[in-house]
Amino acid sequence: MKAIKTGLAMMLILFSVAAFAWKAGDRILGQWSDGYWYPAKIASQAGATFKVMFDDGDVADLTADKIRKVDWKVGTAVECNWKNGGAYYPGKITVIKGEMIHISYNDGDQEDATISRCRTR
Repeated sequence: MKAIKTGLAMMLILFSVAAFAWKAGDRILGQWSDGYWYPAKIASQAGATFKVMFDDGDVADLTADKIRKVDWKVGTAVECNWKNGGAYYPGKITVIKGEMIHISYNDGDQEDATISRCRTR
């Protein structure tokens, strides 16, 4: 009986790992060397390393612990590149429709943008 339970537990673990496997083209958040999570896509995989193409054009090789699904929703705290001018400011997502978002910045400003102009901790 113990062997059956152990076997079932191992199958469940393997199924869980497979269910969260990344593949080329998946939309993700990748953690850059500055510690922030930026929107990106999986380009390819070599062993335990994923080549990730960030929306701003940067490319990095990341391990699975530096990749997560895009989990942003209304209320998520983000920092966004205000008017695409290069400076990031903190705010919250107030509307999200696919890649399009509306941000209410902490200073009272608001902006419509895409998730590719934002990052999170």
